[in-house]
Amino acid sequence: MRLRAWPALGVMVAAGLLTAQPAVAAQAVVKFYADSGDSCRRGAAEGTLDWVTGPVVRPTVRVDGYLADDPVNAPCAPDGMLSRATFSAYNGDTLVDSEAVKADDQRISLSFALSDPAGVTAIDRVVVQVCRFSATPIGISYCGKAAEYKMP
Repeated sequence: MRLRAWPALGVMVAAGLLTAQPAVAAQAVVKFYADSGDSCRRGAAEGTLDWVTGPVVRPTVRVDGYLADDPVNAPCAPDGMLSRATFSAYNGDTLVDSEAVKADDQRISLSFALSDPAGVTAIDRVVVQVCRFSATPIGISYCGKAAEYKMP
C-alpha cells in the first residue's frame, strides 16, 4: 500500500509544477494628460504611462499616446509655433531619464520607454510638460503646467 502512494504523490507534484505560472513583471498603467496652458490648447499630450517592474525585468515606464500641435478643429488661427512634450522620469529627486518629442501642425504617435541607462534604478514618478516654441530663431515660448504622475 505504501508503494502505491509514492507514484500518486509524484504525479500530483509534477502536475502542480506544470501548472505553476512563471514569475512575471508587475505592471501598473496610469493615464496622463498635459497641455500648453493657453486658452486654445494648441499643444496637448495624452496617453498612458505603464510602469513595468520585476525581479528579472529592467525597470521601465512605457509611454504610449500622442502629441498634438494646432489641432484642425482649434478655435484659434495658426500661430507659426510648434509644440514639444517633455517626459522626465525620477527616482526621488534624481532625474533617471527624459525624452522630448516635437510636433508642428500635426498629431504624432508616442511610443517609447523611460529607464535608467544602467538598468538598475526604478522610476517612481514621471513629469509631463508641453511647451510651445516659435519656429524661427527669434520668437516667444511658453509652457503649460507640468503634470506629475506617481507610480501606483
